[in-house]
Order: sequence, then structure tokens, then C-alpha cells
Amino acid sequence: MIIQLLLSAGLALCLAYALAELRRSPLSGALLTLTVLGGLYFVWRPEHANAVANMVGVGRGADLLLYCWILASLMVALKLNLKIRAKEQVMTELARKFALRDPLLPDPQAGEPR
Repeated sequence: MIIQLLLSAGLALCLAYALAELRRSPLSGALLTLTVLGGLYFVWRPEHANAVANMVGVGRGADLLLYCWILASLMVALKLNLKIRAKEQVMTELARKFALRDPLLPDPQAGEPR
């Protein structure tokens, strides 16, 4: 019973974040909301998690949830990697524009860029 309360509290915080995220990114917010609501359902009805796990060929509901968590984590990591790459590309383009706009020319007396 204690673990159910702790998990429910954590999921409630996630739900608050998901609802706030709905304004900025409706798709991500909706998927996160559905995930949290599913998590709450399975926290309070673990026997249903076992039934779903058995239907898809997994032994226990906890194992199924772990596999789903790993898959979701990989998807988040991929999304973050793609965002980082896009930001790096933007920074590279900006650096090129600044370098071409205001080049550092060598000082003829010192032989170093000014």
C-alpha cells in the first residue's frame, strides 16, 4: 500500500507536468498524459498489468512495464540526440556567418590575428 501511494504521488507530479506541457506541445503532452494515466491504473490494478503482460507473451506485469520503460527511455534519448544535433548545426551556421562578416586578419607587424 505504501509503494502505491509513493508511486501515485510521483505520477501525480508527472501528470501536472504533462498537463502544463499540453500548451507548448500538444502531442507530447497528450502522450505523456496517457502514459501517466495508464501508470496510475496499473499501480492500483497490478493484476491487470499481469493480464496484459500474459496476452503479449511476457511473464509478469512488472517485466512488461520495465520493457516499456526501456523503450520509452530510448525514444527520449533519440529525441534529445536529434535536438542536440539540430542546435549544433545552427551554432555552426552562426559561427560561419560571424566569421565571414568579421574576419580576424593577421596584423602585418605582429604576425598574429588582431
